[in-house]
Amino acid sequence: MQLKANLLKKALIFSAFFYVLIFTHPGAASTGVCPPQHIDESARVDYVYDGDTIKLEDGRKIRLLGIDTPEIFSRKKLIPEAIKAEGEAAKVALQKLLNTSRQRVSLAYGQQRFDRYRRTLAHVFLTDGTNLQAALISQGHAIAFTTPPNDRMSDCYQRQEAKARKRKQGVWALEQYQLKTTSSLSVTSSKKNSGFQRIEGKVSRVWQSKKTFGFILDDKVEVRIFKQDLNNFNAYSLNNLVNKKVRIRGWLHVKERNNQSSSMKSKKIFTMNLRHPDAIKVLN
Repeated sequence: MQLKANLLKKALIFSAFFYVLIFTHPGAASTGVCPPQHIDESARVDYVYDGDTIKLEDGRKIRLLGIDTPEIFSRKKLIPEAIKAEGEAAKVALQKLLNTSRQRVSLAYGQQRFDRYRRTLAHVFLTDGTNLQAALISQGHAIAFTTPPNDRMSDCYQRQEAKARKRKQGVWALEQYQLKTTSSLSVTSSKKNSGFQRIEGKVSRVWQSKKTFGFILDDKVEVRIFKQDLNNFNAYSLNNLVNKKVRIRGWLHVKERNNQSSSMKSKKIFTMNLRHPDAIKVLN
């Protein structure tokens, strides 16, 4: 009887130790927002470039997956002061978060490991399990933006963005990030309407070529989905977009669209490329 009691006591002590080990260890699963599904590596951050890019002590650049923060610097264009200020705020917010874990982070790599600039793509977590991307989004310092095939956290990030957007927090207080209709767009003020935009309009035409599927919103915005990304979308939904009201989000540009008749001048039109279903919502 005494032997059984001693064995039971040891089992309880071991169970308590196991509980503490699992739930207080830095690598343990977090009960916070958008917790890690796995961790590939632990590292230490050496430098913060901006709100979505950091450098590790070993020199690697890490691009935070699933988000985008306002630009701070560009050699190609002038960044509006309001956008630049929000970009600086995102950088400061990221540094403050990193300070709470003494610059130590855990990385969960994306399915696509590197971007075209050879930066490592990863979801980044603090030692207590805090998801840096989710934290920046919830504070309004970043938008949720999905780039396939790295879409594992997209649903969670979108939910955090919806809350920040409702509060008009951070970037969501800026004019550029407000929802616009196609009728409010003007190519004569293309600088004001370029960059990240959220737009509503009615689909007037769809087409498909060997390289792209495309549709036009109110004869003002040409939306394209390239062949390599078509598998991410529902084919039936795309083919039935005519006369549907949709909401799209992404980076808006202006280009010259040539008319078929050589006697007519070319026409400027807005364009936007979509890569993931998160970027389009059918409203009716």
